Amino acid sequence: MKNVEHTSEIVLPKKRLYTHQTELKIGNWKNNFDLNYTHTLIAIALNHSCKYHDLIVNGYLITAKSVYLVVKTPEKSIENMLNKIEDHIHLLLKNDNKTLKNKNFNIDFILDNEDVFFEIQEPLFKVSPLKNDDLIPLITGKKIELPYYDRRLEALKKLIHHHPFCSAIDYSGAIGPVYVTLLKN
Repeated sequence: MKNVEHTSEIVLPKKRLYTHQTELKIGNWKNNFDLNYTHTLIAIALNHSCKYHDLIVNGYLITAKSVYLVVKTPEKSIENMLNKIEDHIHLLLKNDNKTLKNKNFNIDFILDNEDVFFEIQEPLFKVSPLKNDDLIPLITGKKIELPYYDRRLEALKKLIHHHPFCSAIDYSGAIGPVYVTLLKN
C-alpha cells in the first residue's frame, strides 16, 4: 500500500467586488456621430471592459444623453474603469475611418491629416450616481408593481422594455448587445 500524505490545498481569497450604480452623461462628442453609431461604440467598449478588465455588468441602459450602469468592479472607485472604457472608445474612433455626421467641427475635435481621426480633448463622460430608484430594479430584471397608477413609472417601463440597448433584453431571455451577468431574483 502506498502511504498517502495529507496535503493542504491553498485557498486563495476571492476578489472583493464593489457594486456601482452610476450614470455616465455622454459629452458633446455624441453630437458629431449618428446615434446608433454612438450606442454601438459604447456597447463595444463595455464588452471589451467585461472581457479584459474584470467589469461585471448586471444592468445597463444606453440612451441619447446618458449611460445608466449597475456594475461590479474590483475597485472601490469606478474612475479607473471609466478611463479604460474611454480609452477603448478613443481606439475605436481612431481605427474606424467613419466620417462625421455634420461637417461643422466643434472645439472638442481636432482633424488629423492622416485619416479622419478626431482626438477628443475633454472627457467622454461625466460621472454621477444613479439617483432613479425605479430604474435600478427595472434594468436588473426585477418587476415593480404599485397599488396605484404612476404615469412616470409606466413610461419608464415602456422605454426599458422596447429599447435595443438595455439589459431588459437579457433578463427576458434574449441576447443583448452587452455581456450581462444576470442577477438572481
